[in-house]
Amino acid sequence: MDNRVKRITAEIAAVVERNLRRELLREREEMLRGELEAIRAELGRTGAGQAVRRAAKKPVRGSRPQPKPPAKPRPVRGDSARALMIRILRYSRRPMTIKELTKAILNKGWKSVRKDPSKTVDVALRHNPRDFRRTAPSTFELNR
Repeated sequence: MDNRVKRITAEIAAVVERNLRRELLREREEMLRGELEAIRAELGRTGAGQAVRRAAKKPVRGSRPQPKPPAKPRPVRGDSARALMIRILRYSRRPMTIKELTKAILNKGWKSVRKDPSKTVDVALRHNPRDFRRTAPSTFELNR
């Protein structure tokens, strides 16, 4: 009977210890949630989500200049090819071939990433039926 009492006492102690640990963890969870809310409020007051501007580092005397990052692979351009084609077709008021359109948008300053910019123009014309209508082979006009 003595072993049975020891075993039951040990089980009760384990249950009490688990409950006490669970209670301590719940209290800690509440404390951390309160801290998290305070941090979020502080972030809201300081402008969270906005980029923090840092002062540029001054170069150290005698150090080598850092290499510049590589330039962007795509050329910077104003309007898209589609927007330029719409403007050119609206101004010309007549159907134009793909070659004519390509030449006109290149003259407007558009730069293509492809070796053959007429393929870009061709794809833009064929994939935008709301804007362009085919009138003859390789000839398109503005869809009004």
